[in-house]
Amino acid sequence: MSSLNLVFAPSPILKKKADKVNNIDKETKKLIYDMYDTMYEKNGVGLSAPQVNHSIQILVMDCSNKQDNSKAKALINPVIKSFSKNIKSYEEGCLSFPGYYFEVSRPDTVEISYLNMDGEQRTDIFHNFESVCVQHEIDHLLGTLFVEYLSRLKRNIIIKKMQKFKKNISKQKV
Repeated sequence: MSSLNLVFAPSPILKKKADKVNNIDKETKKLIYDMYDTMYEKNGVGLSAPQVNHSIQILVMDCSNKQDNSKAKALINPVIKSFSKNIKSYEEGCLSFPGYYFEVSRPDTVEISYLNMDGEQRTDIFHNFESVCVQHEIDHLLGTLFVEYLSRLKRNIIIKKMQKFKKNISKQKV
């Protein structure tokens, strides 16, 4: 498999609601394996398809910190079915916002319905950090970025810094 190029904010694809996956074929599975490679290479714990320039509802995650794929999950067309009333704050980062970390409050338990790579309908309950991760990635599939949980002022400052970051990257590629 191979690593994919990340999409950095601000980018229109990151603000767009991703399309449902209608067919899990060889190409879809290759994308998922490439997403795993990209997530591990970039030391992430989660990655959504829009972050690698594919506006479809796929996310991968592995919160084990072991990169051995034993806890790795691919969720296709995920939907939050329920969530706990208990809210916790965690420091979140995002591969599309390298170097930025912010406290975000989210339910500490969620029930998610999704398709696995074999096209089987599954429902799992995620707790604590895994709950945060899956919610963050589902937000990506809905076109919501984690900076949207910040104040407008702070969000605008981060977006301006990301615009400079993207300009510097494009200058380096020339």
